Amino acid sequence: MGKRVLIDTDCLINYYKDKLELASEDSYYISEISLYEFVRGTKNVKESKELLEKSFQIVWLDDEILEKASEIWRSLKLTGVTLDDRDLIIGATAITKNLKLLTRNVKHYEKLKEYNLAFL
Repeated sequence: MGKRVLIDTDCLINYYKDKLELASEDSYYISEISLYEFVRGTKNVKESKELLEKSFQIVWLDDEILEKASEIWRSLKLTGVTLDDRDLIIGATAITKNLKLLTRNVKHYEKLKEYNLAFL
């Protein structure tokens, strides 16, 4: 059985530009945040959304993700650290759903390692 992987928006874009191959034995997910970030930059939003929904499992925001993101945000704020909300929610999604994050923007997520974010 392969890995369960959450694909960050940058890798999703590279995948559709044929600049990234995904192992067929793994299961791939995207956050609704990445879904939004991807389709907003396309000419045909409906068609792009349908393509993503057929190609990947979409992880929609739920209470568990929102609670984890809020908990991390509060913890980071106490130390004076900030993180973009989109990255925070994508990271919290990977953490709560036990998914490894595939991103080329590791620097954006470094602060979440201490909250058990794992990278592929």
